[in-house]
Amino acid sequence: MAKNPEYQNRNFKIRVDFEQPPQVELPLIGFLFNCRGILLQWQYVKDNILEFNLEKISQGTRELKIDPEQLRLFIAPASDKKITHISTTQELQNYKAYEPILRLDANQGINILPIPERLSIFWIKCKCRVSGKVSKWFHFGNGWEDLPVCRARVHICEIDPILFWINKIPDHIIAKVPDAILNPKFKVPIPIPDPGPYQRIERFAMIAGPSEENIFKTQSLPEMRKETFSKLPELGPEIKQQFASGNLNVIRDTIVKNYALLHPWFCFWPWWWPYFYRCQELAVVETNAAGRFEKNIYYNCFGDKPDIYIWVEYMIDGVWTTVYKPPIPCNTRWNYVCGSDINIHLTHPRVAGDCCCDCELIGEDVWIRTVGHTSVSHIKQGHQLLAPPGQGVAYDRIGLTDADAAGDSFLITTIDDYKRPFGGSPILRMGFGPALPNSNVYYYRWSYRQRANADLVSVGDTYKALPPKGGEVRKGYDYRYKDSNDDWQWAPESKKLGPFTVGPNDNLYIIPPEEPTMAPFNVPATSHPHWHQQTYYMDTIQYDTTAVENFENGLYELKLELFDQAGNLLQNIPKANFKTPRHDDARYSENAPNVLLENPTATNADAFNMLIRIDNGQCVGDIYTVKVNGEPASSNCCGFVKYTIDEVEAKLELSFKAVHPTNFAEFSFGVVKGSCGGVPIANARGMVIDSASGYTLDTITGIYSKSFDPSELLGECYENGAGKAAFAETLHIISTATDGIWRVAKDYGRTVAFALEP
Repeated sequence: MAKNPEYQNRNFKIRVDFEQPPQVELPLIGFLFNCRGILLQWQYVKDNILEFNLEKISQGTRELKIDPEQLRLFIAPASDKKITHISTTQELQNYKAYEPILRLDANQGINILPIPERLSIFWIKCKCRVSGKVSKWFHFGNGWEDLPVCRARVHICEIDPILFWINKIPDHIIAKVPDAILNPKFKVPIPIPDPGPYQRIERFAMIAGPSEENIFKTQSLPEMRKETFSKLPELGPEIKQQFASGNLNVIRDTIVKNYALLHPWFCFWPWWWPYFYRCQELAVVETNAAGRFEKNIYYNCFGDKPDIYIWVEYMIDGVWTTVYKPPIPCNTRWNYVCGSDINIHLTHPRVAGDCCCDCELIGEDVWIRTVGHTSVSHIKQGHQLLAPPGQGVAYDRIGLTDADAAGDSFLITTIDDYKRPFGGSPILRMGFGPALPNSNVYYYRWSYRQRANADLVSVGDTYKALPPKGGEVRKGYDYRYKDSNDDWQWAPESKKLGPFTVGPNDNLYIIPPEEPTMAPFNVPATSHPHWHQQTYYMDTIQYDTTAVENFENGLYELKLELFDQAGNLLQNIPKANFKTPRHDDARYSENAPNVLLENPTATNADAFNMLIRIDNGQCVGDIYTVKVNGEPASSNCCGFVKYTIDEVEAKLELSFKAVHPTNFAEFSFGVVKGSCGGVPIANARGMVIDSASGYTLDTITGIYSKSFDPSELLGECYENGAGKAAFAETLHIISTATDGIWRVAKDYGRTVAFALEP
């Protein structure tokens, strides 16, 4: 806060009038700055008089005399008490302050012109309720559901009217507008519409075919311009004439009058946005358990309806992370209808759908829920030998998951196909009942041991504590406090869960209570603290599978144990206390099956454990020279391959390498011909484990190959053996591993070209 300096004599008076008196009484405040922009003093306007003292201003031990004509005065509405916190002239821009010129009269008094109506009309505010919902599409079992996102931070902003800013935009920027619109030479527009709510659901249908990259498909510059122009609103001859006038004042006036029409045009030039779109943040609110938000904001009563822009943050790994912030000119609710819902669909993969108004568990229940967002009930716990669809070589599905992941590209997953190992840095997420912690059940510990290597050959290993990424696990919360202005503010904090050494055991983690105010953390209730993640669905540990000193590719067993407050290991725990998600719908729990329990009896078990496959293998690939009658084509640097030898058409062979150390990868090989499109007979797709789509796999080299007659590749370009055409071969190999949220991209890609001639 900028403190109001105290001066003894206040005899510097300025009369403040309006050019057009407002219809309602407006409290006003004046700010006085020196020529260097340093705030000297602020005062409220009383009875149309603004009074300062500038005869002598002390600065340290000396007194300085200041010429009033060297000062800058700003007058603004004082309806918002936060205006007294400002300290710079830039901050006053948000209040649409009036900066008059100070003039000395014959009696050495200070006069200013009345506050212009073009500014004062923006100072009278009306109330408008901004409301809406934040949600995200989630996959449960065999279906999708649009679920609310709670405790997201919604930033409500208003785009200032161009009428206010237009005269402050530099002349050289205004001068560029006519040429940019009348003679556009822009690139493809950067703004991308926010993905629709069904985009992810429909993704699988859209990528059913092989991936093809047509490097020959091009457009001329006139074609590109014509296509782009067809999507823009038409500007009438009058607007074009005004833009072509060369008069900057006329151009400014034309922009203001046709502002709504010009938004799609302005989307093409991001560097213009800071000049034409001033965004003032009006409020920051959190979504409730239903994902809803609302806030009363105020706008100019005598102008247009407010233009509302919204962006969203979400707490990820203890940090408020921007998860929705689309381009302003293309995503503003122009002339927002007050009270109408603004519905935001998030697509960020780290946003969790764990909002619930009554989701607390029962008693001492421990719900082992997910690895990242992947349900533990969708991790195969037994041996199952199956081949991928359309291929003949089987692989063991034990320890793999059938879940999808962000960044899947052309990879398609279906329920119970189990093709994914885990890699990267998975997060083990759990829920704890409201009776925890207590003296009997107080700590948890995750341990691991390797059961088999990458070839599933058994290895001898003992349990070791699972090392947390970053060395410890903390649970974050927000709390409320009052700042120096006695205003409520929010701030983040966290409590360490572990690891701790307690009694005879180490690497123990505290089971957190339902609220930070409860033991053992006892955060003061007066600060209104709340966890970033509810204890019924929270991160319990994150570990790094790429740490070679801890993990190599293979099959591992993860074990969860419970301990009392003295650090003693608990055994013979009631089986019903261990919960896992239902296979058909992960939102619902069931008693953990025996396969996920250690030493289960009819009623008790010692711990929870599960098998999980770890694999961080890197894809390797290549595309080889076309073979003619079994020999690599002896083409020159021009890239042509002759398909006729001694007047006899040869057999052509296409080949590529697609390899993954443990076969947990899929490839997509596509061939396109000139600008004609794909060559379906030459395309291939499948897991790198076996031959696919007519291509034969050499299991020693990892090379796929297939032979063709020239007519099969040339198609409509064959011309009875006299034709020729250019081709592009594109190979993508993507790993199937997931960290439970993102696909672990250990990928390979390449595109090469060749041409056939007789």
